[in-house]
Amino acid sequence: MYQQYNKPFFITYVNTASFSLYLLGPLFKHFRRSRSSSTQKLPPLSSTKDTPSLQSYGSISQTGSLNTLSSSTDPAQLELGAGAGHINPQDVPLSNREIAQLSFAFCILWFAANWATNASLAYTTVASSTILASMSGFFTLAIGAALKTENFSPLKLIAVCGSVIGVALVSESDRGNPHLEPTAPRSPLFGDFLALMSAMFYGCYTVLLKVRIQNESRVNMSLFFGFVGLFNLLLLWPVFGLLHWTGVEPFELPHDSRIIWMIVINAFVGTFVSDYLWLLSMLMTSPLVVTLGLSLTIPLALLGDVVGYGRVLGLGYWIGAGLVLAGFFGVNGVALTERNESERREEVAIQSAASCATAAVAATTLVAEEREENEAFLRHHATPSGP
Repeated sequence: MYQQYNKPFFITYVNTASFSLYLLGPLFKHFRRSRSSSTQKLPPLSSTKDTPSLQSYGSISQTGSLNTLSSSTDPAQLELGAGAGHINPQDVPLSNREIAQLSFAFCILWFAANWATNASLAYTTVASSTILASMSGFFTLAIGAALKTENFSPLKLIAVCGSVIGVALVSESDRGNPHLEPTAPRSPLFGDFLALMSAMFYGCYTVLLKVRIQNESRVNMSLFFGFVGLFNLLLLWPVFGLLHWTGVEPFELPHDSRIIWMIVINAFVGTFVSDYLWLLSMLMTSPLVVTLGLSLTIPLALLGDVVGYGRVLGLGYWIGAGLVLAGFFGVNGVALTERNESERREEVAIQSAASCATAAVAATTLVAEEREENEAFLRHHATPSGP
């Protein structure tokens, strides 16, 4: 159906613009909070004779409680409390400004990756575009290893290679589908280049988000995706005029209602919902795990043809699907092993630090006891003896 409406920039623009709907939630919460704060009124100071003022309460909380703490708390406990209250910078939530800046950078890379994928389908075959897009696993592993978000290992490389080979076998088994390949590709070399660029852009923005966010507790994802959609609407609309003027993509709205519904459903399910889940899963696991997980959609889509339309798939499909599954679960196994090893090292480090602290306290106590014994000895011998 999309072959009848070959507008990759328009489709990508609509998909990304759907993210702006995520701003409705934060805006509604801000509106309710501002209304509730405006309706609440503070009581006048004259009516609170028996209640200490805010200034006196602040002085009490800042001086009285501090004096009480300093007089009843051991210095060692204060030092331990300061260490226990230390906040890891990686756990500090991003501010709204930082989320907006990250959304701006993500918007450009995300749009470039998805536009390149959609545009490649106009120049090359679906099979070639799918195979080259699956190369994103190599880019994710390479960039992640360079930026220390992934630990490079031969097992991960083997899993990525197996996944790409599996995608190739599945795509080759689907090459003969006349519904997906209605005409010969116009410029296969250019289309393959766009698909490869899409894979590289995907690896870049996936690792970028992992490096910048670290974990899902640091970012308001509704605000993040809302800013992405807003930046898309504000910054990319002039490109329509440029593409129309050059004749690369003349602007034209779809006339068939079926195409309109396909674009709307794809924007909601394929972008609005799926990318939210994609980001959440990537922050909870790793970029490489999510990248290979996306490859599962290819054999699963063909399996849907088997269930829904009774299509018969050859041996190449089943081998390829097995390789894709093996690559995905292989990377998950390696990631789980690395996580357990990291937790074990952290536990050993904590136990070692606790042992060192205990030894230091014991040594300090021993030194203090020896000092007291020496002082008692000196006082005893320094006492003048009788006649």
